[in-house]
Amino acid sequence: MGSDAMSVPPKSTRQRSKRRKNNQIDARSLTANLFNYLNGNEGALQVVRVPTSAQEQARARSRQHDQLVQERKRLGAQGNALLLSQGYGSWENWWRPKAFSQLSQLVSAWILELLKSWVDLLQALDEKIQGAKVALAQRYQGPRPKGVGAASLAQLSAEVLDWQRYSTGRKIGCLAGMVPSEWSTGDNQRLGAITKVGVPAIRRILTEAVWRIILFQPQYKPVQKWQEVLSGKNRALKKKAIVAIGRQLMVDLWRLQTGRITAQELNLVMIGA
Repeated sequence: MGSDAMSVPPKSTRQRSKRRKNNQIDARSLTANLFNYLNGNEGALQVVRVPTSAQEQARARSRQHDQLVQERKRLGAQGNALLLSQGYGSWENWWRPKAFSQLSQLVSAWILELLKSWVDLLQALDEKIQGAKVALAQRYQGPRPKGVGAASLAQLSAEVLDWQRYSTGRKIGCLAGMVPSEWSTGDNQRLGAITKVGVPAIRRILTEAVWRIILFQPQYKPVQKWQEVLSGKNRALKKKAIVAIGRQLMVDLWRLQTGRITAQELNLVMIGA
């Protein structure tokens, strides 16, 4: 006789409202929710998917790349802030050899000395990030839409873990957090900004991919749908269009990965086949 184990995130809504929390209260709440879950109420417990070792390693590699990029931004911003504070203006990628060579002839000696403390670190980060990006690109095998890089798809797959796990496009859209918030009652429906409940890394990857899809695949149906807005000057509407295209791109990638549709039906050009 075996047993099933389930992992669930901590939930203490009722305990916080009553301002009382102890092991007995937690046990009663957990067993009550488990009873409801086993009797058909799937919303009673939020079961956590435990990734395999291979999935965890792939996700860790992807997130390390993002962490390196964030660290480069942080250090670069410190040097740029120093230049701004001393009246030298903003210098994009100031640590790169060409830009730093120009800076060396302009700034005071004491500023140059401080900047040199960051240069070696930033140049080393450039090399690490480039190596991580190449390694990610090599991990993705198979055809991909033109404009969506192999490294981006490798990161997206690492965050999704298993494309087959999701049964509907609505669920995969929720994972990205790119579905509208809602406050409705009766016949009155009120939709708001996107929930952003999903994985932040997925939204970043999709947003970057959408801009490239617009450039390389203007015939893609969602791009055609929002073409008038994209060619306009309203920045707020453009952001809305990017989110809408990103949400549909996520669903279409899921449909492609699970064999529910072909690239020809989506009017997508595929490369690397």
